[in-house]
Amino acid sequence: MTISNKPSVNSPVNPSASPSGSALNNQWWAVSVACSPALEDSVYWQFEQMGSKGTASQQQNGDCTVTAYLLQSQYQPSDFEALQATLNQNAAEGNLPDVRVSWRLIADEDWASSWKTHWQAEEIGDRLLINPAWMTPPATERAILTLDPGSAFGTGAHATTQLCLKVLEKQDLVGATVADIGCGSGILSIAALLYGANRAYAADVDPLAVTSTRANAKLNGISLEQLQVQLGSLPEVIAMTDKPVNGIVCNILAEIIVALIIPRLGELAAPAGQPPTWGILSGILTAKAPWVERHLTVCGWQVVDLTEQDEWCAMTIQRRL
Repeated sequence: MTISNKPSVNSPVNPSASPSGSALNNQWWAVSVACSPALEDSVYWQFEQMGSKGTASQQQNGDCTVTAYLLQSQYQPSDFEALQATLNQNAAEGNLPDVRVSWRLIADEDWASSWKTHWQAEEIGDRLLINPAWMTPPATERAILTLDPGSAFGTGAHATTQLCLKVLEKQDLVGATVADIGCGSGILSIAALLYGANRAYAADVDPLAVTSTRANAKLNGISLEQLQVQLGSLPEVIAMTDKPVNGIVCNILAEIIVALIIPRLGELAAPAGQPPTWGILSGILTAKAPWVERHLTVCGWQVVDLTEQDEWCAMTIQRRL
């Protein structure tokens, strides 16, 4: 079984911390959707529209369960019955099994801390070990990345993050400069720096992710000069860099990659006559890979490798010169 946050435009937040800061005495709906993995994106989107204060997924034996936390005062059971009807319509259109929606009331709890009991040190790829900051790392010859993601996306558990890390370790990173768009916990930037990169420029639209990235850099002995992070997305990364980067990593949903990232990706790329800039794009359902590739081609990029895990894929891309 895997337990993970899901990449999105805005990272999930701790359900006990509402925007107004007044949710500490509220009860919460824990709403779970059991569905085909192919519907996972649709379920996350629906929960995002409902204002979920935290969303996580579990996958086991080919089945997927997505759970979200919603303020009790804002929803009634009839809302969840309507959600099930909408999702079942989506499932029927895709010839997929019906979904099952269940819900229960729960008391306040520090979710950002409680999930830690489920997370252990994990080997990723051939070179890396992700170790929770609150645990003593095991003896290993692997590079150890110490991580406390808090409520930011990127523990290394989700397939999209694992794909990025596995592809990243194959790149020539010694002395490289890397751009990290949608950095979450900072896991990809930190891994690149552990592999020998000279500097990483990172951004995320969630202030919690920016804070998490800075904290995790410190945990790994990385200076804020080596890993520069700002609130924002691709435009902010472009503004931070004073010259083209060697590599780009981006683990965001395919729709965001196509609409907002690909059209301006070339502004980070090396010009003709220099070694071509490479990129790693993840958060992409394998079924959507051809669609993403078409947009890359139009904007002057080519896919040089495609790595798959579960229903997700990571594209290794290179600027055509």
